[in-house]
Amino acid sequence: MSETASSENDYVFRYPVSEATDGKGEHSCRSDLLRVQLRNILDMLIPCSGDSEVKIDGFKLMNNRNLIHRLYDEDEDATVPFIEKQDNPSPGEAARESAGKNDKSVTDKGDDTEYSFQCIKNTALYEPTIEYIQRQLRSLLDFIALESNGKVVKADGFRLKDLSQWVEDTPCDPADMLGYIATRCNCNCVFCYNKGCPPDLALVSPLRSAEEEFREIRTRLKYFFPERDRNLFTSLGTCFEAFIHPHFREVLEEIRKKSKRVIRISTNGATLTEEVVAYLSGFNPLHLDIALHSSSAGRRRALMGDRTPEIAIKSLPLLKKAGIVYDIVIVPWPDGSEEEMLGDMEETIAYADESDVRLVQISLPGYSRYFSDKKLFDHDYLWETITERIMEIRDRYEAPLVVRPALYEENLCYEQKNIPRVIGIVKGSPAFYGGLRIGDILLSIGGNIIHNRPQARDLLSLLQKSEVGFIPLLVSRNGLKLELPLDLNRVSYPSSREIDTHLGIVFMGTGLRTSYLEPLREIIKRRGAKNILLLSSSLVKPLLEEIIRKSPLFQERDLTIEIGVPSNRFWGGNICLGDLLVVQDYIDYVRGYIKSRDIKPDLLVIPSSPFNLSGWGRDLTGRIYLDIERKTGLPVEILECQTIYD
Repeated sequence: MSETASSENDYVFRYPVSEATDGKGEHSCRSDLLRVQLRNILDMLIPCSGDSEVKIDGFKLMNNRNLIHRLYDEDEDATVPFIEKQDNPSPGEAARESAGKNDKSVTDKGDDTEYSFQCIKNTALYEPTIEYIQRQLRSLLDFIALESNGKVVKADGFRLKDLSQWVEDTPCDPADMLGYIATRCNCNCVFCYNKGCPPDLALVSPLRSAEEEFREIRTRLKYFFPERDRNLFTSLGTCFEAFIHPHFREVLEEIRKKSKRVIRISTNGATLTEEVVAYLSGFNPLHLDIALHSSSAGRRRALMGDRTPEIAIKSLPLLKKAGIVYDIVIVPWPDGSEEEMLGDMEETIAYADESDVRLVQISLPGYSRYFSDKKLFDHDYLWETITERIMEIRDRYEAPLVVRPALYEENLCYEQKNIPRVIGIVKGSPAFYGGLRIGDILLSIGGNIIHNRPQARDLLSLLQKSEVGFIPLLVSRNGLKLELPLDLNRVSYPSSREIDTHLGIVFMGTGLRTSYLEPLREIIKRRGAKNILLLSSSLVKPLLEEIIRKSPLFQERDLTIEIGVPSNRFWGGNICLGDLLVVQDYIDYVRGYIKSRDIKPDLLVIPSSPFNLSGWGRDLTGRIYLDIERKTGLPVEILECQTIYD
């Protein structure tokens, strides 16, 4: 089956190209042009000689091989600027933008259809080939003028000719398709993270009409091939509320025609009326993530700006009746007294539990420096207080209660880390019927001895997808060993074979894979390094230190591995997640580290997770990780690892 050919009815993907207004341009000589163009391509690929990667930092011109032209200058990067937060920004103002001065729509001849420029900043993150084309064109236009019929043509943009050339291998998650219409919001949460988006964040969407968005999604659906896991390149921004888009139902129906997979939808629940829930029931399997935040109409109205809070609150029993699986999210924002906040959190949990919520996620409050230039609360005290309350009440409810970020709870409350400790059981799951309890520690699965949490999750995930009927689990409970037989086919609402991932067992996050240590050892051995700086985060560092200390792979006396923790200066506020670090955060940290030490590290090792979203080694601003080595002078290696998501 061949992929669909591009046609004139497809949506037009346009991108801006700006020329110098004074006619001089940025580049003054031909060697400068070549320098820029070579730098552009080295942000896209790594040259090799045989099987070895080659690092290039300069070039010689064929007409003068005595002079080396350096690719990268030695100038210091400016520190991250502080930008005042907007006064009462509406949701989406920070996460939706115009593409600049050239952000005007065009109308094709003989057609009233308008096409806006795509956001090049977003493109740099997901499909940097297009940004590369733009940068190459822009540098060329400093030296040449384009002609048509003997007359100079001033180019201000370009478009993709054949969209079938831009179809790529991708997981084809149906939720991504809905993300393209989730560009607006009907609430105005006081803690909305979108209000604190840094201006350089690449997760932005162009400001467009709903009709134009619908034209794009129709074209994207044309090239959506979930049976072969192929799709057009991604260009998602920060997602808001898909349900309020005027073409939501048409898009959902087309997605379901194309894919039988679970469709996961994030929503604030403000549109989940009885009629909407009844409509949705025809599209199962669905998995809704409802940002409920409070089951109190007054508090939800105050926290979320929801004019009709009763709709979302009353939707939970409707979803249960319709057989639609849902989770809820609570951000315990410190509004009012501490006891009011904690009391409302537990009341919301209890209410959702009555309506068979699959899982309750408690997201610890966070904000960036663009959200507030002032300290909004005592970070350590608030996070600790919320986490301890969740631990106190966890066994009162059938619904699993999960604190995010999960590693915070583990660091706060447990000396022994990374073990497969059960913190929740999904009601109606094989684990639920098999008799597992909160606090059980898995010792073996089907006779396979379990050493850590990632291993347990991987094995359970395989069983979840298999056709195995029964599996014995050996657990430790209060110091006693118990064998529990699980019937993998015994499943009832709210559990789902398609949605659950570990037979209904909920752990304290993914944990850290000890299998990462062998690639780390190989990197160190290949480089011949003795003094290694391994960069991590405040949440991962305690666990990472423990597994490295216990590993036999790093016991040489002359080998030193220091774990450093860069600050999240890009985001600021109380953000402390390593996966949100950007290239400039690493550069600033390493420069400061070098200045404070007499000896430079032999090698800088950085986990790949902050660059995983891109797939092209780029951070959340669209900047390539290779700039860390270029700017610091230290050799950099990326340690491949998965994003620590849940």
